[in-house]
Amino acid sequence: MSPTAIASNTSNIVHDATAAIESLKLKNTSKPEIPEWVEPPVTKEDLQWADLETIDLNLLDSKDPAVRAQLTAAAKKALTVDGFLFVTGTGVSNETLKRNLAIAQYATEGIPLGQKIPFAAKLDEGSYEGYKLRGIWTKDGGVPDNIEHYNLESTSFEDPDLKHPAKLLPLLPEIQAFAHHTYYHVVYRILKLVSLALELDEDYLWGLHDQNGVLGAACQRYMSYLPRNEEEEKATEGIWSKGHTDYNSISLLYSQPISALQILTPQNEWRWVKHVEGAVVVNTADALEFLTGGVFKATRHRVIRPPPDQVNIIRYILIHFARVRRDLPLEPIWDSPLVKREGKNVFQDRIDAGGKAPTQDEWLRERIRRTGRELYDNKQKQQNGKVEEEVLGRKVEYYV
Repeated sequence: MSPTAIASNTSNIVHDATAAIESLKLKNTSKPEIPEWVEPPVTKEDLQWADLETIDLNLLDSKDPAVRAQLTAAAKKALTVDGFLFVTGTGVSNETLKRNLAIAQYATEGIPLGQKIPFAAKLDEGSYEGYKLRGIWTKDGGVPDNIEHYNLESTSFEDPDLKHPAKLLPLLPEIQAFAHHTYYHVVYRILKLVSLALELDEDYLWGLHDQNGVLGAACQRYMSYLPRNEEEEKATEGIWSKGHTDYNSISLLYSQPISALQILTPQNEWRWVKHVEGAVVVNTADALEFLTGGVFKATRHRVIRPPPDQVNIIRYILIHFARVRRDLPLEPIWDSPLVKREGKNVFQDRIDAGGKAPTQDEWLRERIRRTGRELYDNKQKQQNGKVEEEVLGRKVEYYV
């Protein structure tokens, strides 16, 4: 689809998305009762915080060319240098955010294990849809992982009685409205900003993303991390999720008070990501790195044990993984003047050998199949804990 055709359809898409959300709100005036998520206090610890750019999406509506130019320059700097930024102006109220964190709490901790098992994700097939159950991945020292998440895709809302535990069915209208708004409003506007940073028509990247279903090809995740005891923390060196990149285009984490997320800076230093109320933490992921020819790099990040004053609190989070169309080859966007000047095809060796760049679907499924099962020994670990392996012709780095 050409950028011109994309632009002509955009207003209809956003209008339809808004109408759907309002319709769901009307249908759901009486919300099912679930335990409230109690907001914990932010840490008082003096941590080494990452210095990240904050961008207000409302400025995209400015008619002042100077404001838009400044906004684009700020986005380009953040995406080139850090790969992480805070975004405000999402249109998500604090009430909606707390309610969805309560849903994350209920979905992961309030549903009996026996009712979750039939809806376990088919990880061996490269799919996260459904439950990734806690403890199925073994970490260093033989310690089971402390991560559980419930993942919804557009197909999750088709034949819902067959896709979800019965106790979650009454909550689906709220989940659908939240996922729909995140994709068709927040992601859509962020991709406008990224397109402008790439010196493209503002709707170019949106045109590479699926615009069908509740949330296109994206994934909405409700997640929890349980605290560990001292023995387990010692065995795993306090790492809850190793340093890694995401497998999609951009990832959105709705900011919440428990500090545990760290990013790897260009200086190879791990820095904490601070809580910014009402903001979304946005990071570039693998697919966007490949599409930009490496100009916007996927950022390594990890989750570690929270600081002492938060260490015994369950960390509930909401993540949205935007993905380009599943059949899209992950080749550089040579239409971008920036990519044309500075980018290169990271799969060129694979192509020179007679192969092709993988599609979003191929890359996603292979990375998911390997997640939690990476094979390495201490001889492979570099001094900074980095391990490298080859995935579909591309060297992948992660940190343990």
